[in-house]
Amino acid sequence: MSNAIVGTHNAGLTDRQQREAAYYDQYSTNHEVEKVDFAPATSDQLRPWSPYWSLVRIVRDQYRDRSQKLLEFGCGMGATSAVFAKVGFQVTGIDISEGNCRVARKLVSQHGLEDRCTFHVMPGEMLEFEDNTFDVITGVDILHHVDVAKVIEQLKRVLKPGGVVIFKEPLGDTILERIRELKPLMKLAPRDSSQDNHIHITEDERKLSRAEIDLIRSTFTVEKERRFSVLQRFYRLLPRRWWNLVWKLQRADYEIMSRCKTFENLGDIGIFVCRKAA
Repeated sequence: MSNAIVGTHNAGLTDRQQREAAYYDQYSTNHEVEKVDFAPATSDQLRPWSPYWSLVRIVRDQYRDRSQKLLEFGCGMGATSAVFAKVGFQVTGIDISEGNCRVARKLVSQHGLEDRCTFHVMPGEMLEFEDNTFDVITGVDILHHVDVAKVIEQLKRVLKPGGVVIFKEPLGDTILERIRELKPLMKLAPRDSSQDNHIHITEDERKLSRAEIDLIRSTFTVEKERRFSVLQRFYRLLPRRWWNLVWKLQRADYEIMSRCKTFENLGDIGIFVCRKAA
């Protein structure tokens, strides 16, 4: 498969989309991804407490044969696209950032996966694909950067009947999030735009609202919905040298959630496994 980048950068983009593209063009220059961790797809470990490992395992379970086409919506610098290509999917990645796609092309080439990956520069609100093209669609921390209603309509259009779409997203519908949004806490710990390697925040991103979550539920048949991250969300209060221990908080969340659904409902990271009607 061709690994060319196509699309016209910034052509016809809204102001918000142009800001997002410029942000990630800069971020991909400052923090270029140089290696891929394939363990979530290839390891015998499960790590069900990790949102990312859980998503990759769900996608892997959808794999049937090498003819299956997977769209990674918001592919970033291509690390997850490479993982899905390693599973066996024929991967198409789209991103609004030309810089992200540049790195993605280089990354999959380094791992010998360029024949299974193509990257396109385009906004998710205007997908340039035929109807019913993809067997599987994934979105990892991307919906909260876009016009959710327009994107959901586009994803439904390009997904084959009976196809599966899988999202992992930060959620803004919990009581803890409402507390976090109180003015005193926002003044103490504002959510300013940041190019930090560990905390990258764009000017326009927002966690998914309850209405946006309900839109996902009403557009597709949700086959699985799971939440993560209650204790995990507080890791940034720890000294940065301890941040590599975030998995301990993830595991604690998992153990408590396994025993208490009410605790799970407080989670601010969600995975949605959805199917388009056949």
